[in-house]
Amino acid sequence: MRDAVAKLASQGFLDDVSAACSAIRSRGVRYGRARVERELKARGFERDVIDDAFASEGGAEREEEALRKAFERLWSERRDLAPRLRRRKVFDALTRRGFSAERISDIIRKGHEID
Repeated sequence: MRDAVAKLASQGFLDDVSAACSAIRSRGVRYGRARVERELKARGFERDVIDDAFASEGGAEREEEALRKAFERLWSERRDLAPRLRRRKVFDALTRRGFSAERISDIIRKGHEID
């Protein structure tokens, strides 16, 4: 068993950073960094591996794009709600997806101005 694991590791099949990058690519299109980090930690990834993976995957840009797409969809779906309730519902939904409160507030403020 150890020989098989060593062979896979030497061939790059058991690379933690690559595995974390793959998870970021698949989860990062819908969720914010906080949620993806929680999921990676739950899978047993170390903090430095998670940070390296986010750095190599362009985490900030990916998160910004995911936030924008999620906001646009949620904002338009809740168009029939009163403005205050609409902002709160969208904020809560984006928070559950792992986006930062500061970034959510910024995008809601901009979306509210456009709407």
